[in-house]
Amino acid sequence: MSTPETNEQEASATMEQESRLSKDPSLILNQFLPFRLANLAKRVSDTYSWVYSRDFGLTIPEWRILARLGEQPGLSSKFIGEITMMDKSKVSRGVKQLEDKGLLLKNKDQQDNRVYYLSLTEEGQKLYHAIVPSALSWEAELLQSLDVAEYRDLFRIMEKLDQRLEDMARNK
Repeated sequence: MSTPETNEQEASATMEQESRLSKDPSLILNQFLPFRLANLAKRVSDTYSWVYSRDFGLTIPEWRILARLGEQPGLSSKFIGEITMMDKSKVSRGVKQLEDKGLLLKNKDQQDNRVYYLSLTEEGQKLYHAIVPSALSWEAELLQSLDVAEYRDLFRIMEKLDQRLEDMARNK
C-alpha cells in the first residue's frame, strides 16, 4: 500500500534521476543500476559458491539445480533453465554431473521422449537438506547490515523492478 511518504520518496527519486539525465547524459558506470545489480549478484553468487563448493563439492549450476529440485521436484531441464536464468548447456552439464554423482534421476515424459522430468535421489535430498542450514546461515550473515524495514524494502523494490521488466518485455 502506498503512503504519502512512499509516494513522496518515489517522486523524489524519479525527479533526481530525471535531473541527472537532463544535466549530464553521460554514463557513470557505478551509478548505472544494471551494472550495479549485475556486479552485486555476481559477487553474492561467487562468494556463496565458495561455501557449497568447498563444503559440498558442487558447482554453481549443480547447486542451482539441486536447490530448485529440493524445493520443487519433477521439473524439466528447460523449466529449470528458465527459472534459474542458466543457458541450456549449463543446465545440461549440471544435470549430467548431478546424475553421475548419484544425486539426480531423470524420468522420460511418456508423451514426449525429448522431455525429462528431474528429481533428487535419496542422496540428493540428503545433500539438499544438509546445505539448506548453511545457505540460510550465510544469507543471515550477509543481511546483518540491513534492519527489518530495509530487508522488507529490498524485496519490495526487487519485486517492483521484476514486474517492470516483465511489463517492458511484454511491450516490446
